[in-house]
Amino acid sequence: MPWKKATPITLSEKQERILTEYAVGTHTPLHLKSRSQIVLNAAKGESNNTIEEAMGIDAKTVKLWRDRYSKQYEVLKKVELETPHKLRSSITDILSDAYRSGVTAKFKDDQVAAIIAISCEDPAKLGLSFSHWTPELLRIEVIKLGIVDNISNRQIGRFLKRKRFTTPSKPILA
Repeated sequence: MPWKKATPITLSEKQERILTEYAVGTHTPLHLKSRSQIVLNAAKGESNNTIEEAMGIDAKTVKLWRDRYSKQYEVLKKVELETPHKLRSSITDILSDAYRSGVTAKFKDDQVAAIIAISCEDPAKLGLSFSHWTPELLRIEVIKLGIVDNISNRQIGRFLKRKRFTTPSKPILA
């Protein structure tokens, strides 16, 4: 199978200046520094393998950023001509990670609210034989009440921490 030639990169003087500032900047985020360096090296005509070895990164990473920057060449050229003050932000956008939606929430807001509400209740007033909630006791109670089918102690702790509530890991004597 023949090797596919690496996508060529063409940079204007302004693009090269901005990328160089990113690549050597002391306050530039690391991801932006390395991606700028990949593009600059690619523009010099270096192969993906050469860039990979010089920077100590994966070949797929080099190919990804080389290709992504190259595909935006016409957009950058247009931005540079029409709105040159937006060139820096356009380059930053190109070299930034794509949006990832993440996993859908397992628990609904009303379930979380119910868990927090129960954690604020006095267990003795609910007819329970203990005086303070622990994550384990709260987990057992919310499952018993049918608020959730299953939940971990750690997840209970995350909900309470996010809302700045806490339950002690062991019952505290008054």
